[in-house]
Amino acid sequence: MILILALALGSCLLGALLASELLSWLPLRPGLLGLALMLSSAVLARRHWQRSPQGPGSVERACWHGLASYSLLAGHLGGLLWRLGPQLDMHSLRGHALAVDSWTLILGALLSWQIARDPQPLRDERDRLFQAAALRTAWHALTALLVMLILALGFGERTPVAGFNQPLIAHLLILLLTLACVVHEAAQLRLYGLEARLEAQREAEA
Repeated sequence: MILILALALGSCLLGALLASELLSWLPLRPGLLGLALMLSSAVLARRHWQRSPQGPGSVERACWHGLASYSLLAGHLGGLLWRLGPQLDMHSLRGHALAVDSWTLILGALLSWQIARDPQPLRDERDRLFQAAALRTAWHALTALLVMLILALGFGERTPVAGFNQPLIAHLLILLLTLACVVHEAAQLRLYGLEARLEAQREAEA
């Protein structure tokens, strides 16, 4: 569980860093830097899994990649919203630049998946069971996030929430969907981790 949280938090912080002004001194767009990091990490992950005699299965690989990618995208989108403020202008120069970075990172997620995925994917009943359980957890998380947003919009007339324009609210909804995907991948990976721990205990007791 610690590794799951560390990967999610690290990827989220990296995404927020790519959306911040801290990297404005770079001679290239932060989105391109994120793309390069995603591709290189996918290559390293694939090599590691190929060398591991009992590495993760096809679905578990997809979960690890999804956790890192969704967390990075959520962090970048959160940083983007923070920088653009409550009156989000999608047609400003800064808005265009950050949007290009976002789409570059989405492209990075798609390309890195092609590198990291299992070339011979397999799925069994256990994978379907875990996926269904994780989907329920993600559904509960998304419902809770939507309720919080609805309450903030409905009763936050004296808070900064009252100044949110429609584009910002639309992006907030995208952010909530992305966070629900993060929860889904994390919940599924937790189940794989629990199963691996139980198997290790059985082998130790045998």
